[in-house]
Amino acid sequence: METLTYNNYDIYYRKAGNLQNPCIVFLHPAFGDHTIFNEQFDALADDYFLIAPDMLGHGKTQPEKTSDQLDVTLEHVRAILDEHAIEKCHLAGASLGSLAVQAFAAAYPERALSVTVIGGYSIHKNNKNLQKAQSKEIFSWIFKLLFNMDGFRKYIAGASSYREVGYERMLAASQAVERKALMYMQGMGKLFSDREEPVPYPLLIVYGDHEQEIALEHGKVWAPLEPHARLEIIENAGHCANMEQPQAFNALYRDFLSSLEVT
Repeated sequence: METLTYNNYDIYYRKAGNLQNPCIVFLHPAFGDHTIFNEQFDALADDYFLIAPDMLGHGKTQPEKTSDQLDVTLEHVRAILDEHAIEKCHLAGASLGSLAVQAFAAAYPERALSVTVIGGYSIHKNNKNLQKAQSKEIFSWIFKLLFNMDGFRKYIAGASSYREVGYERMLAASQAVERKALMYMQGMGKLFSDREEPVPYPLLIVYGDHEQEIALEHGKVWAPLEPHARLEIIENAGHCANMEQPQAFNALYRDFLSSLEVT
């Protein structure tokens, strides 16, 4: 793990690969950490320079005291890219991380080569029902976080996975989560911005076939609204398809990136 100091606390991130290769930044789901992308690091490090931060209040990025909230992830990514003198990158995020990578691309469009959304939804359009459902879910987290942290971690692992491998990985990643993480999550709403026009970057939207129906239906409506979008459904996978079906996801992602290099 590498560290970068930001606002008097350390951001922890994993990196791998040759800095001369194209860069990919991975952002994990809520209450996960960089390990959610272990199989992508194994498969892609020979051809890409990979970065996977632990977002605020997740993994090892645990400030003793800060007023920052989750929207600071955009500046964390920017600072890490600047540290390595990287001008542009591909962005891939799972669930909450997928919202953050879209927000980064909106804030810094000149730095986004592509965006990949895994188990997420648009931060710009047709998202009101999903935002409402997510707000209701977050409210339910409060009681679990306050009174039963172990039960909360098991609940998150179950909600984020379809297969046992996903459950075990999320459960392990969530062990670092503390109650203050919910305070940082208040910044999530700042990631959203209404936008009627299509996004300018190539967009890959990926769901597992056992994703929640509301998300799958959103993706089917969202993809046609973006001329540069590609929607893919991975079989026998849940919310984090990259983790539960890594070989299928890695092949799909390589194909997507290769198509951009050709064009």
